[in-house]
Amino acid sequence: MRKNHQPGRSNVLSNNAMVATSQPLSSQEALNILKMGGNAVDAAIAASAVLSVVEPGSTGIGGDCFAIIKMDSKKAISVNGSGISAYKANLDFFKKNYIDKIDLLSPHSVTVPGAVDAWYEMHKKFGKLEFKQLFLTAEYYAREGFPVHEIEAYHWKQNEEKLLKNKITKDVFLINNKAPKYATKFKNIKLANTLKLIGENGSKSFYQGDLAKDMIQSLNNLGGLHTEEDFYNQNTIFTDTIISDYKNYNIHQCPPNGPGIVVHLMMKLLEKFNWKDIDCLDPKRFHIQAEVTKICFELKETILGDPNFSDFNVDSLLKENVIEKLYNKINLDKVYDTKNAHVTSHPETVYLTVVDENLNAVSFINSICHAFGSGICSENTGVLFQNRGVNFRLEEGHPNCIEPNKRPLHTIIPGMLTNMNDEITMSYGVMGGQYQPIGQSHLLQNIFEFGMSMQAGLDLPRAFALNGKLKIEKTFSESAIKELTKIGHDIEISESTIGGGQGIMIDRKEGILIGGSDPRKDGLAIGY
Repeated sequence: MRKNHQPGRSNVLSNNAMVATSQPLSSQEALNILKMGGNAVDAAIAASAVLSVVEPGSTGIGGDCFAIIKMDSKKAISVNGSGISAYKANLDFFKKNYIDKIDLLSPHSVTVPGAVDAWYEMHKKFGKLEFKQLFLTAEYYAREGFPVHEIEAYHWKQNEEKLLKNKITKDVFLINNKAPKYATKFKNIKLANTLKLIGENGSKSFYQGDLAKDMIQSLNNLGGLHTEEDFYNQNTIFTDTIISDYKNYNIHQCPPNGPGIVVHLMMKLLEKFNWKDIDCLDPKRFHIQAEVTKICFELKETILGDPNFSDFNVDSLLKENVIEKLYNKINLDKVYDTKNAHVTSHPETVYLTVVDENLNAVSFINSICHAFGSGICSENTGVLFQNRGVNFRLEEGHPNCIEPNKRPLHTIIPGMLTNMNDEITMSYGVMGGQYQPIGQSHLLQNIFEFGMSMQAGLDLPRAFALNGKLKIEKTFSESAIKELTKIGHDIEISESTIGGGQGIMIDRKEGILIGGSDPRKDGLAIGY
């Protein structure tokens, strides 16, 4: 329950349906779609389309998405809407051109956007309303303007220099070479025209024809290797989720090339510790979490990649002997020293979730990788490209080495919990680049180990072990910092908060939906 003596947010409750997104305009649109007769998939697509306009620093139709969908009491389905690399982008090209790292602002960082195809294919399988209906509000905000909210205004300002480096991007996303200010309106009319075409004609209009040609030409003008065939070859992957048990529930994650398996590994390791005498804010808790992170990331960064190009068995990673071997690396009195857990990139994203009146649920995450992606905008479409290709490695033999039409190891992961009767219990996600598996395990522990509500679990201070540092939020106490330093952690106090998140829980006994939205973002949970 909420502590009434402390300022904060209450959990949001409703009887029928619930949405939780990182932006109020997006949440409102999702709710409108539900009230119009749409289902959870319709609402999630419409909400994501709005986010692609009003949160251009975090997401867009030039990016990727993943989702977990559970409809009509059927099993949960994983949706992989991540984009492929250009066919000509092989290791030999980079060697011949003396490129040893894919730059954040390079056209080589741009993989084919996967989100639009995923939205369309999800709608074909599960949607109720006309596809066109899901884009009307997003188009309106792009054409007529939307009010820039506080967190987005802050990040926009932080990225002015990046946006100035490309003339097209500068003209589209800045006003007189400056980021739009909080509580002012911003338009992207080119994007409005693109959204209108996608709504009327489906994904084909994005991956073929004039839109595709414009995007490809814009990239080629900067030295990109993309072709019309690359865009044509983009496809969405529907599979079963990866499932592992946790207490009296099943955790669902998307298979690789996403890192959802890391959540399973982390929860298996965390369950091996005795938490009865450890408080939720105890430095010992954050030490254990940091050690689990490093050990799991060491495994993630050395064996995971696109399964179409790598031969590994995900199920074998969850065997007890593997978990025990990883557990034995953890020491409560000192830090684990690893060099193999170094990650290539630490991007940002958005997350949203919807549960409709029939308890269909969508856990949905959409991203353009780093803030404002590659900083490259297509000339006539208003589309800002992701730079997900920075997650590739240029190391021969590495499972995540770049290859033609390959998907890079991703960071974005939606989450879902079902009970032992395979009924949806919780749809949730924590954004924040590489922090996401840690954020999900942190939230799951907050709720199921420490007895917190959804909102309280999202609010709690966070720490993140990354590339030799233990990043912590400013809300950590001096005594906690001293204790963690004494154990051996190299502490870095973050200038901003870590990640964000949303979640919806279903109380089947009371017939109530319980939603929360992270105060670290502009977001909102709302129901009816």
